[in-house]
Amino acid sequence: MFNHERIWFRRELTRFEPDEKMSVLLAALQGGQASAVELGGTPYLLTPDDAGLLEAFGGGSIGEGLRLDRTRFAVSTVIRESDLALPVNELASRWYGADASGRPALVVNDESEPIGYLPLVDLLKLAADRQQRAEAYFDALLETVSDAVTVVDRNGTVIGWNAVAEEVYGIAKTDIVGRTIGEHFDPDALVVLSILDEGRRLRGAYHRPREGTHVLINASPIVKPGGGIIGGVATEQDITHLVKLNDELTVAASRLLTQRAHDEDPFALISGRGESMGKVIKLAKKLAENDSAVLLIGETGAGKEQLAKVIHRAGARAEGPFLSLSCGAVPAGLAEAELFGYQGGAFSGQPSGQAGRLESADGGSIFLNEIECLPPDVQEKLAQYIKRHKVTRIGASEAVPVSVRIFAGTSQDLEQLVREGKFRTDLYYALNVVSLKVPPLRERREDLGALVQMYLRVFSLQYQKALPTVSPEVMLAFANYDWPGNVSELRAVIERCVILSDNEQITLEHLPEVLQRRQAQLEYAATGNADTMFVGTADGSATTKTEQTDRLDKMLRPRITPEEEMELMKEALERTSGNKSNAAKLLGISRGTLYKKIRDYNLV
Repeated sequence: MFNHERIWFRRELTRFEPDEKMSVLLAALQGGQASAVELGGTPYLLTPDDAGLLEAFGGGSIGEGLRLDRTRFAVSTVIRESDLALPVNELASRWYGADASGRPALVVNDESEPIGYLPLVDLLKLAADRQQRAEAYFDALLETVSDAVTVVDRNGTVIGWNAVAEEVYGIAKTDIVGRTIGEHFDPDALVVLSILDEGRRLRGAYHRPREGTHVLINASPIVKPGGGIIGGVATEQDITHLVKLNDELTVAASRLLTQRAHDEDPFALISGRGESMGKVIKLAKKLAENDSAVLLIGETGAGKEQLAKVIHRAGARAEGPFLSLSCGAVPAGLAEAELFGYQGGAFSGQPSGQAGRLESADGGSIFLNEIECLPPDVQEKLAQYIKRHKVTRIGASEAVPVSVRIFAGTSQDLEQLVREGKFRTDLYYALNVVSLKVPPLRERREDLGALVQMYLRVFSLQYQKALPTVSPEVMLAFANYDWPGNVSELRAVIERCVILSDNEQITLEHLPEVLQRRQAQLEYAATGNADTMFVGTADGSATTKTEQTDRLDKMLRPRITPEEEMELMKEALERTSGNKSNAAKLLGISRGTLYKKIRDYNLV
């Protein structure tokens, strides 16, 4: 922390020649000046503390006196002035390696000329001062952050505990610092202890260290410069009040959804607490009051069809039919017949013919998704219908009046397709009277809670199950996920959870694997090599990522019983005809883990 500060040394140093009188040297030492002498190529350093010893050498020359005891005053540690910018611990290690007697070090310039000296006691005082200041910074940091902070050493003894931690856990600093953390908490439930053994970093994970307390935790191992774990630090954000609020909102949302089922306002079924969806709903309500065509723009699964259906139900055509057609799923050669129908005898020889989707939706609305997939000739015919509201079947000579409101959906930039000549200009402007951009689910996470509750009710009724609650871990996983499939993906996930849940709560084990991985992402701290990761062992040394693969596999897998695990492995081996590499991939574990499990369960 303080390595930018240079180490100061004592400059009171006089250089003497070996043939000068000892009395002159003694006078300088008694006056507080240290002395440097070079004799036979060996530097000697004498300090004022050495004056009493030198008096016994008599009144001869300095060289004669030093020859009587060459080793006592010979310099064993030489430090260049430029090296005084190095960290204190590095200088100290050099010192201990060169001289165990504790004699001062001689300081020289770049030309190796003596310019001063540095007593070991000065270095120790500097180290003690820096340690005191580091502890002051450390204590200030602990009390500045708004999260509970826990710091433990390699043995799990608490060495850091801030005021927020006192408030969250109700344990005074004086009662826990200096004691092992396992005395106050269940050791198996402590993340900060697990990182000491596993060497992993944890970011944004839900954790419940004790009953009634919910936190989001970040934890990291503390690694000494030479490698090896010497401790761990964890910051914990108390979200107990948010969890309780979520439970209350869940109950309130459930009641509200029950009321909405009987609500006359169709827009009550659309969740839009956020600003982005709120603007869409506000504009959609205005569109429900007229009969113009509407272009709905948004990613696949964002809810374009649901919005079109709500606008239909809120408008004057609510009693009429609402049909939908995915244009991308209809072969190009059949698109015209699908939309406009065909006259009797045009295809099959039947005299009655077949009405198209537009005629079938007469008096109501139709939603045409992936509108850009319509062939150009069908695009032209649809544009003509929007202008004249008349349908001409294939093979017919007369047009019949048909009144249908058109909703078109797309995930593409139609304006760009028009410029590229891939979409007809007349149809684009006929549809784009008013366009609605439906935001993806990742941009309106505030709607997640209401959407989850709505689909829980839908599928609980469909599968005749009790309405389950959602655990905080699951809601956190939902909030951390980007939902590339948008509302459609969320709907499928909730349906899966309702099907798999056997009790009154949905937990992480009911989620798809991709969502389980999103909760509590594990990172391994690098040791300077992206392919080598350190993981602490009991003696503080480090092992590699390869050696910890099995442990990581175990941590990332959902908890199941040994019987269930054995059945899963049997099924995987059967499906892969005994190919262990493919079976391991199917199970989502390493091949090493698979071999170990095979031995454990005697599946050879």
